[in-house]
Amino acid sequence: MSGWLDLTTPISDGMAYWPDNAPVHIKKTLSIQRGDAANVTEMSLSVHTATHVDAALHFLDDGADVAALDLNTLIGPAHVVAIQDPHFITREELEGLLLQPGERLLFKTRNSDQEWAQAPFNPDFVRVRADAAEWLREQGVVCVGVDYLSVGPADTHNILLKAGISIIEGLALQHVEPGLYDLVCLPLKISGADGAPARVIARPRLSSDAVSI
Repeated sequence: MSGWLDLTTPISDGMAYWPDNAPVHIKKTLSIQRGDAANVTEMSLSVHTATHVDAALHFLDDGADVAALDLNTLIGPAHVVAIQDPHFITREELEGLLLQPGERLLFKTRNSDQEWAQAPFNPDFVRVRADAAEWLREQGVVCVGVDYLSVGPADTHNILLKAGISIIEGLALQHVEPGLYDLVCLPLKISGADGAPARVIARPRLSSDAVSI
């Protein structure tokens, strides 16, 4: 793992979760200390927990499930972009980016000022506004990542997912600097599911093409 950074928020018992989703429960059902032959852990949670990927099915009733995701959108060069607006990711701010079709963007916002996963759910998180989602679609972006449990409201999700843009939510970007990276995001292959937890790693890439605002 030399040179690779782990952008994955750990899944832990009692962590922050979306209010109308299932909370996270983790417990040992078998334990060597209790005399069992092995340790076995049971887990229950929403697929939209911690670092995860949304499938089109999440907001589109006829959309593809997470097992059908195009992994090419989730693996390759990606820009970590620092967002200055304390409330929203807006079209106005993003228009300062010089992009090519096929880009992957991970947004680092005020959300990353704290270890949010161990704090109570914060409804005042920085999110992608619909005008920004439309701009990302116009630019031919193939993947958008954010540093909280949701990319934004229903209209934002619909714009991105209908355009075939992969969404990574719940990224751990607290210790990641803006710049260009090699990204690997692998969601669990869960048939029929509208999302899945994912392990996400990234490695700094040396390039003069890094996006800045």
